[in-house]
Amino acid sequence: MAKKNIDLAVVLHDDCDYKDWLVELKERFYSHRLKASCATNGYLLDFYWKLGRDIEAKQYTNTYGSGFYKNLSQDLKNEMSGVKGFSPTNLKYMSYFYKLYAPLQANGPQAADDFKLLFLIPWDHHRRIIDKCKGNMDKALFFVRKTWENNWGRDVLLNWLDTDLYERDGKAITNFQ
Repeated sequence: MAKKNIDLAVVLHDDCDYKDWLVELKERFYSHRLKASCATNGYLLDFYWKLGRDIEAKQYTNTYGSGFYKNLSQDLKNEMSGVKGFSPTNLKYMSYFYKLYAPLQANGPQAADDFKLLFLIPWDHHRRIIDKCKGNMDKALFFVRKTWENNWGRDVLLNWLDTDLYERDGKAITNFQ
């Protein structure tokens, strides 16, 4: 009796369980990859937070026309050649980042959880959230939570920021968290 030569690739590609498993693996991979890069970014975000805090504490920005951000940017670039992320605009965002979320440090346990969550999403996401939430910490935290829970990339986040999702979902009265 002749042995049939079965092509495993054909069998697997026609198997529904195998296809479902591939989809699951892909979703798991992207989810884990995003969370791993965010955890690494957490250290950088901690630095940005503290730099924003220092900028606010030093009050160098209170003199109109001082060119503080431009000078600090250039000085940091001179001190750490080849390191990126110290443009005047980015330095301003670090200050905004600190000012927006500083009240979390004074509040209770829920605020502590929210504070930790800040360091789990990418910096560019924070910049977009800061732009769209205009000093509204509750709204900003809503989008930080949604980004983390749903693994939103930048484009998805921008799409939701341009809707009234917070107004519809964030303030809805419910018995669920």
